[in-house]
Amino acid sequence: MRRELEVEERARSSFFITPLGLIIGLALFYGADIRAPLSATAALAALLGGAFLISRPGTAWRPLWLVALAAACGMLLAHAELARTHTTIFSGEATVRIEGRVKWRDIDDRSRVRYVLDILSTERPVLSRPPERVRIVVTSRHALIPVGGTYVGLVRLRPPSGPAFPGAYDFSFVPFFQGLGAYGFSLGAPEPFIGEPQDLTFLERVARTRVAMAERIRGVVEGAEGAVASALVTGERAGIPAEVDEWLRITGLAHVLSISGFHMALIAGFTMLSVRAILSLLPAVPLLVSTKKMAALVALAVSTAYLLIAGDNVATQRSYIMLVIMLGAVLLDRPALTLRNVAIAAMIVIAISPHAVLTASFQMSFAATAALIGAYGALMRWWNRRRQRRAGPPRGVLAGAALATMALALSSLIAGGATAPYGVYHFQRAALLGGLIANVAIMPLFSFWIMPAALIAVLLMPFGLDSPVWQAMGHGLTLVFRMAEILAAWFPDRTTGLMTKSGLVLLSAAVLSLCFFASRLRWIALPLALVGLTLAPDRREPPELLIFEDGKQLALVGEEGGLAHLKERPNGFVDSQWSRAFPEAYPREENTHRDTSPGAFTCTENICRATTRSGLRVGWTEDYEKTGLLCDTTDVAIVSRAIRLSQCRSGAHLVTLRSLRRTGSLAVSADPQTGRAVVTPSIAAEPREWNRHRHAPWPEFWRNPERDASASPRTATAE
Repeated sequence: MRRELEVEERARSSFFITPLGLIIGLALFYGADIRAPLSATAALAALLGGAFLISRPGTAWRPLWLVALAAACGMLLAHAELARTHTTIFSGEATVRIEGRVKWRDIDDRSRVRYVLDILSTERPVLSRPPERVRIVVTSRHALIPVGGTYVGLVRLRPPSGPAFPGAYDFSFVPFFQGLGAYGFSLGAPEPFIGEPQDLTFLERVARTRVAMAERIRGVVEGAEGAVASALVTGERAGIPAEVDEWLRITGLAHVLSISGFHMALIAGFTMLSVRAILSLLPAVPLLVSTKKMAALVALAVSTAYLLIAGDNVATQRSYIMLVIMLGAVLLDRPALTLRNVAIAAMIVIAISPHAVLTASFQMSFAATAALIGAYGALMRWWNRRRQRRAGPPRGVLAGAALATMALALSSLIAGGATAPYGVYHFQRAALLGGLIANVAIMPLFSFWIMPAALIAVLLMPFGLDSPVWQAMGHGLTLVFRMAEILAAWFPDRTTGLMTKSGLVLLSAAVLSLCFFASRLRWIALPLALVGLTLAPDRREPPELLIFEDGKQLALVGEEGGLAHLKERPNGFVDSQWSRAFPEAYPREENTHRDTSPGAFTCTENICRATTRSGLRVGWTEDYEKTGLLCDTTDVAIVSRAIRLSQCRSGAHLVTLRSLRRTGSLAVSADPQTGRAVVTPSIAAEPREWNRHRHAPWPEFWRNPERDASASPRTATAE
């Protein structure tokens, strides 16, 4: 062990402990809700820093002190992020007339216009807790309002939804840190905006450029091809048809729609090759300057412009930071592709957006990058040793093509294996074989056709010469769609069910050990992976009943998985979340959704009833006058109204919209000892910052003065 630690010391592997410790601290703070006051956290960090400084180099204690110090610093970053985040999340649902400044605009695949607005004022009613920023969907025909313009209209607002079931992803988490406090839809067309926006900020000018580019691309290339081409350039995916998104997801190609390292590397690499080739044609230039460094500077400028156009999501940020570090290494004559650069990029992204550590984008992005660079370095060292032992004639064209294909397949396999645990944990899906074949078959089209065409078209756009290039790019995307559709039919993915946190932690430790250890300590990855795979499947008995927080979506869960919904056509979003988490263990062929259900709801006289697999009686109604009857005849009574009654005299568990607002979605099981219902909430009794709006007063509502003469037009009456 001492020898291996000396190897790690010489390789300075302790540098990688710093981002790992930051991630651990943030995961404990945000994920496990293990927090200490700011003063106590700062004092702990100071003590751990002192212990690290006095520890002797080369001992096993020194890395432990460092990881503990970094974890404490991660918690300090989380405290700082919460202190600077002041998002007001809407506390309920309300119809209100708003006035807001348009910050972004796009059109989805159903031709609906989506606006992101900064709220300027509200009326009818005047809200006491208005959100700072909202996203509105407009289905009515209207003259499009430009970025920087003013949106005035009547809308229905609601907060971001919470978890679909206890332990699921909380959809309020990221919007809270992004400043997005409500979603909504318009009730009619907004008022026309006349004139041109004034006093545009730099970001608004960039957004206007993005909107103009997206509309130009979709104007030249119609249909799904135009939507995907626009997504690859501007980063907005609203217009991509659902079937195309599904094909790419099943075949493991969904990552191409999110601008990440792959896109940045292609753009920067194509730029560097082109610039170096052009400079090499000029006789005197290579003698005066380094064409490689000049090309790196141009690639940096192009990548910066791409970042501004593509937006600031975590994957794009991480990719840009990695690219800046690598191009900077080229300018300083240092190795560009190193794990140290990955660690530096991770620390910068964590410092900018600490909460991103808990997102799938951060985890999958860095896992894939670290695995690819680590494997690339190991394979290159092995290849160089092999070439030194076996010097031979240069390879032919066919051998080179075969080697390139093998490298692409190996890259896909490595990246897919490194990101698979996070895909299973977050999305309950895995498609390794289909993803491997799809990446080998389709990724060359992106590398040598689609992305270079996108760069050339963007450069030609100011001169109006871009249409033929966009059309050529569209033909390449058509070929991609056809191949993805075929492969999705041949290799359909399967839902995996829930994955345990312990399994994810152990598999993550295996990936990191394999990537970052320089000595034989990397073999610790093998037992970590084996134990992680053993503990990964969530073998707990599934709940018997699921209740979504809107009180209208219910489903019985069978003993072997499978759902029986209250509604014949359940909400697609909720059904997707539940069916992936609790898939039927033994699906029957050629059966409809309800034929494979573990039970059924029967509805008469405004009451729907069902019995769970253990015998719990469940009742649901929208008629508050039926509350007493439900309480007397069920074990779980669900009233989809905001009544003030909080419990049943009979002892049955009462669920109402008022209670669901605080608890979020529920999972119900039967106590094996007493047989009574055990209800598990999604939101803790002491909610975290992104769920505190659930305890805020319900939004005001407006009384029409023509119907109630005693009310002023601006009077707001609390519920």
